[in-house]
Amino acid sequence: MTGSKYFQLFSLIWVLGHNLSAHSQGTFIPPLPPDDPVVATVLLHPFGQPLAPPVVPANDGSLELRLDDLSGDYTAWEVRIRHCNRFWQPSDLHYSEYIRGFYSTPMADEEVSFGTKVDFTHHSLVLPNADMQWTLSGNYLLEVFDPYDSERVVATRRFVVFEDLCRVEAQTGEPSDLSLRRTHQEIHFSLFEEDYELSDPYDRLHVTVLPNWRWDRALSGLAPRFIKGSEIDFTRSGYVFEGGNTHRFVDLKGLEFTALGVAKLEERADHFYFYLDTDERRTFDYFGGGEDIHGAMVTHNDRLDPYTGSDYVWVHWRLDTKHPMVQREVFLVGEMSQHRCLPEFKMVYDAAQGLYTHRHLLKQGYYNYHYVVREQNCEEGNPGRLTDLEGSHFQTNNLYTLVVHYEDWEGYDRVIGLAQWESNP
Repeated sequence: MTGSKYFQLFSLIWVLGHNLSAHSQGTFIPPLPPDDPVVATVLLHPFGQPLAPPVVPANDGSLELRLDDLSGDYTAWEVRIRHCNRFWQPSDLHYSEYIRGFYSTPMADEEVSFGTKVDFTHHSLVLPNADMQWTLSGNYLLEVFDPYDSERVVATRRFVVFEDLCRVEAQTGEPSDLSLRRTHQEIHFSLFEEDYELSDPYDRLHVTVLPNWRWDRALSGLAPRFIKGSEIDFTRSGYVFEGGNTHRFVDLKGLEFTALGVAKLEERADHFYFYLDTDERRTFDYFGGGEDIHGAMVTHNDRLDPYTGSDYVWVHWRLDTKHPMVQREVFLVGEMSQHRCLPEFKMVYDAAQGLYTHRHLLKQGYYNYHYVVREQNCEEGNPGRLTDLEGSHFQTNNLYTLVVHYEDWEGYDRVIGLAQWESNP
């Protein structure tokens, strides 16, 4: 979908979703368009922190963007950013009000792959740079587009620029609802006025909380419990999430030996093929613990440069659910799927094997994922359910991001505070 058509539909999607029986307690975040198949392994993170979500301070933060062009043709991709309100709709600001410099900037750093079966061109960019700097905090959409056709957007990513204008104290606790204490996590937090006057906080102050950078599971719009002096208390205010389970992983770093979780590795003339161990459903298992990287992915290999020497390989998943799931669909969800249920990552039930299967072309590295179940024909952007195949446990270690928006008198949703923490490190 072209850029202009995407933004014409943006508001309509939000309005329709806002009137649905919300799965996000009053919040509906419009889904981003899928990436163009010409690009792959789109990574956006704070500079030097490849596993961190793309949130940066307004005064000295920088983001690193990386992607691969698989087309075989050289294209000098351009990048632009759009300021958004707290609902991720384009704000009313003109780009000159939030950008210093040019409206767009080229991804001038590129390098061809070396020693790989699949040829690609690797592009990278650091923002802000001499050509483009943001001047306001807020929600931003980053778009990678064709310099010869500005309406052709090949990748879109969200990021947040924040200011430290209020102090945030946040932690994870047991839900007040006794029936949820073993399976869910409740977020308790307070905001403290420091360098910014929070006038009319019941109407102008808005807090959004999301786990593991999954915007389709974000909660927002809930009122504080009380206000006392400079403290705005949100304890027991209703920010309750499924705990989920530790992410599963796939290790594609080595091409000479099978790693943990890989049943078979084959080299053919065109590609390498990874056949993973069959996964089992974890719905009713006890919590097994373990560490993960909160659904993220990282590019790496055992011998060469991680970005230009890592090959693209075919990965085969198998999932044993004991029986097909009637009128429901199963998706692989992690950063590799933009942290949501994408059609390209939907599993297919193979009746001959009695298993759900999927294969996908991925770049060498390390990936986290969950199996997420959705009802057939549900609305676009529905986050699905973790509990059906992964189970849900209070002990699970999730990475929470808390974003504080304030309707600034200048006419935009300013991000005046942000916090990130692990629920059970």
